[in-house]
Amino acid sequence: MEELLRRQEDVRMAAHSGRVFELASRVGRMLGLSGDALHDVTLVALLHDVGELAVPEELLTEKGALSDEEWGVVSAHVIHGEKMVAAVTDTAHLASAVRATHERWDGAGYPDGLAGDEIPLASRITSVCDAYDAMTSVRPYRATLSPDAALAEIRREAGRQFCPEAAKALIAVIGGAAEPI
Repeated sequence: MEELLRRQEDVRMAAHSGRVFELASRVGRMLGLSGDALHDVTLVALLHDVGELAVPEELLTEKGALSDEEWGVVSAHVIHGEKMVAAVTDTAHLASAVRATHERWDGAGYPDGLAGDEIPLASRITSVCDAYDAMTSVRPYRATLSPDAALAEIRREAGRQFCPEAAKALIAVIGGAAEPI
């Protein structure tokens, strides 16, 4: 049974990364990126949660609130991911962007408290795409939001949690461009 649950979590993680990859590609193009810049955005999106491989599975599938200690272990996934990505020659230049995927536009994110343009563009795009997919996907610890509700949350958090331009581009890509941010 434990092996089956592990495989289900692996499939969930891969599917999530694939959806974030696709959204980030579309958002990057909406923002005018192409060539190497767009390629880098899509790789950061694909690899943004690779560090979760270093986090105990029971913490990733916990249905209740995490303790401060447990949250510290889970949030360290971006540091693990940075190290994993840095260890591969072809992706090493993306390590800091993978590390920054949970930073917030207002500086209240982790692990470094970066704000605004200090956050790499690939991280800003990945962050808003990751959040949208997380909100609209089944998770053991919270209810799933409808696409409209998730877009409303993205709109509400633009300029606080999310880069305003990346949020606006995601909203346009999903089809909710009618309402201004």
